[in-house]
Amino acid sequence: MTIGVFDGIHLGHQFLIQRVIDRAKALGATSLVLTFEPHPLVVLSPAGAPEILTTFDRKAEILGELGLEALGLLRFDQTLSDMRALDFLNQVIAARLKLLEIHIGPDFRFGRGAEGHMATLRDWGRQLDPPVKARSIQQIKGPREETYSSSHIRGLIKVGLVEEAAGILGRTYRISGVVETGQARGRLLGYPTANLGQVPQLIPGPGVYATRVILGALTFHGMTSVGYNPTFSSRILTVETYIFDFSEDCYGEKLEVEFVARLRGVIRFDSAESLVRQLGEDEKMARALLAAAPVA
Repeated sequence: MTIGVFDGIHLGHQFLIQRVIDRAKALGATSLVLTFEPHPLVVLSPAGAPEILTTFDRKAEILGELGLEALGLLRFDQTLSDMRALDFLNQVIAARLKLLEIHIGPDFRFGRGAEGHMATLRDWGRQLDPPVKARSIQQIKGPREETYSSSHIRGLIKVGLVEEAAGILGRTYRISGVVETGQARGRLLGYPTANLGQVPQLIPGPGVYATRVILGALTFHGMTSVGYNPTFSSRILTVETYIFDFSEDCYGEKLEVEFVARLRGVIRFDSAESLVRQLGEDEKMARALLAAAPVA
C-alpha cells in the first residue's frame, strides 16, 4: 500500500503508485492506495487550504486506469489529526489490513504534529509478526528538473498555463460541474454555451481555452471561456463552454471539461459584433488545435 493525499495524481504520484502495483503483483498481493477526504489542511489550516485538483471520484477513475486494485478513504477530521503516529499505525492501519509493504513519498508525514516519518514506519514494521517492509522513494523530478508538486501545478493552472500543467499531471487538466441556466447571451450571439454551476476543483485562470467536453459516454470538442465577461460588465465568474456541432439540451447534466490549450486572455469588446468576429477566430483556432492534439 501507499498512503497520501495524492491531489492531482501527477507523474510523481504515479511513479510511486506504479511501484506499489508492481510489488503487489510480484508478491501475489493486492495493491492499495489509502487517501483522505477532505484535504487535511481544511482541518489543520482552513485559511490556507488549497483548491483541489481532483475530486475523490476522479481519483478513483485515474487510479483504476493505472491498474490499482483497491482504494481506501479515510475521513480526515480533528480526531484523526490528533492521533499519535503509532496509534494511527496500530488502530487504523494494522487493525484493518494484513499489510506486507508500505511505500511512501519523500515528504510524507503523519500523526499529531506531523511526528511520524519514514523511521517511525520502519521501526513499527520491524516489530510486527510477520514484519512489514517500509520503503520510501527519492524525490522525483520532471524533464526540466522541477520537482513534481501539486502546489506547482495549481500555480500553473491559476495563470492559465494548462499545457504546462498537463506535462506534469501526465494528462489534460479536467474540471466538472452541473450545467445550469445562464444569461443566454451566447445563444443570442450564435454561440450557445453550457454554463457550469458550482465547480469543486480549481478553475483555470481567466481566458478562452480549446477544450474537450465529456457528457455521459460522449466526448466533444469545444471552447470554454472563464472570466467575468467584461463586454457585458458581469461581476460573476463563469465557466461557459460552446460545444462544437452540438444542439441538445443538457441542463442539469454533469459536464466534464478538459483544458487542452489557452487561446487568449479576456478582452473587452466595444460591440457584440466585434465579439462575434473574435469568437469565430477562436473557434477556427480551437478546432485546429483539438484536431491535432492527442487524447491524454
